[in-house]
Amino acid sequence: MIFKNVPIQRQLITMILVITVAALLLTCTAFFAYEFFAFRQTTLRELNTLGEIIASNSTAALAFDNRADAGEVLSALKAERHIIGACLYDKEGNLFSHYPASLPIGAFPSSPGEGGYRFESANVVGFQPVVQGNRNLGTLYLRRGNPLGARAAFELFLRLNEPPAEAALDAQVAERDLVVER
Repeated sequence: MIFKNVPIQRQLITMILVITVAALLLTCTAFFAYEFFAFRQTTLRELNTLGEIIASNSTAALAFDNRADAGEVLSALKAERHIIGACLYDKEGNLFSHYPASLPIGAFPSSPGEGGYRFESANVVGFQPVVQGNRNLGTLYLRRGNPLGARAAFELFLRLNEPPAEAALDAQVAERDLVVER
């Protein structure tokens, strides 16, 4: 036995330490698993909401076959830095407009797919029907870059490990900057 010649006090301390470390590891694993799945669900829900908003704002452009207005609606996605591509398809399934304009047309699916959003390799992608009343006008495609890429994970790590005083100061500066930009 490992503890044969070790005093009982040392054995008890070692056992308590091992049990505590095991419980801590189990708790951390459960916490990170929960956060991972909650984050995925939140990302899908946020992209779905954004898709509904853009699809709703695109109805007039598709109904009146106005590509310029469709491009303008899609260009509003520049405010969402994680959106790396979006396009609108008309009711026949032809590419109508895309964002960003610099992205080649071949970067988008050739035809719209099923509605809904899903994780696909390093991106979240999905299709949102564009409807007005009972009339299907087309489909919106959104592609969001991996929100937990290496850089984002590193920034999150740094943010969680900075002293609380610096975090509070950063929050005050960000709030001040937000007020100044309005």
